[in-house]
Formats: sequence, C-alpha cells, structure tokens
Amino acid sequence: ACIAGAGLAHAQAPAATAAATATKAVAAPSAAQMQELLDKQAITELIYTYPRGLDRLDRDILLSIGHPDAKMKFGNTVFPSWSAYVDWLIKAHNDMVGNNHRITNILIKVDGDKAVSECTGTATLLVPKEGDASLYEERWMHSRYLDTWSRRDGKWALDDRKTVIDYRRISYVPTADVKKNYQIGGRTGRDDPSYKLFGGQ
Repeated sequence: ACIAGAGLAHAQAPAATAAATATKAVAAPSAAQMQELLDKQAITELIYTYPRGLDRLDRDILLSIGHPDAKMKFGNTVFPSWSAYVDWLIKAHNDMVGNNHRITNILIKVDGDKAVSECTGTATLLVPKEGDASLYEERWMHSRYLDTWSRRDGKWALDDRKTVIDYRRISYVPTADVKKNYQIGGRTGRDDPSYKLFGGQ
C-alpha cells in the first residue's frame, strides 16, 4: 500500500506542477491590450453599422460612421467629404427595388488614436433596367473596403475609405419572374423593427 501510495503521489506531482505552470503562464491582459480590444470593437461596430444604414437608406446612421472631412474613393470617383458620398450613395440606391449588404473578414490594426482596417463587402441589388420595363438587373458585388480611422474627442470615425471591386456580375431577370417568384422586403426606414429593438436608434 505504501509503495502504491508513493507511486500515486509521484504520478500526481508532475501533473500538479504542469497545472501550476499553465496557470502561471496565463497572465491577465495589460491595460494597453484591453484598450486595443475596446478600440477594435468600437471600429468593428462602425463597420457593421454601414450596411445597416445603407439597407435602411438612413442618412443619419451613415453620417455617424465618418468624420465630416473623411474622403471616399469609389472606383474612379473621389468624394470630397463623407456627406457628399453619403448623399450620392442614397441617391444611387433610391431607385433600387431591393438591396442587401453584408460585411465579413474584418481585420483591424490600431496604433494609438489611429487605425487601419480591411473588410469584405458583398451586395445583392435588384434594379429596374433603364429603358426596358420588361427586365430587372440583378447585381452581385464583391468588394473590399480599405479604411483609415482616427479617434477625435474620444470618438472613432472614418478618415478615408477606398473601395476595391473584386467581382461584379449582372443578370437580367424578366419583370414577370420578379413579380411571381421574388419576395422583397420593403424600404421601411425607421419603421423597420430593428429601430424599436435598439431603442429608436
């Protein structure tokens, strides 16, 4: 029994040592690391706010993402301010029957009050074909947003965004098929139930 007990104690000792070493190795995050995580989360929520504002065509939500003097490059078009881009964006989507935007693959690098990020945006758009009432254009867009950010007066917002188009496809769908087979959510704006969920915001 003594031999067995000694063997058991000997077997337990390395395990206990390993557990103590593992516990010691997991250090609490530093204040700087916690701040970096908070900054990345704040920027991530702004990135995700963009498709929400765009799908609702909510100018105020879209304006909240960028600093007033933020620059935007979309294809070959350069916009002198964030509001100029937002106004163009809403006008471009007003005639669309349906639009849905999604963002994934977010990567963020923070350096004090500055940051850069890259993310992938995909869009599905349904638009009446100009000059032909018998057809709709169904557009698929795959883009990347290359962003620079800054924190001013404690608030993160965009300084600059460049849109890189990776893939674009247009299919033509008969109007009769759209009316028969498509279910398209309305452009509900602030009547959308998400505003009530977030307390009117």
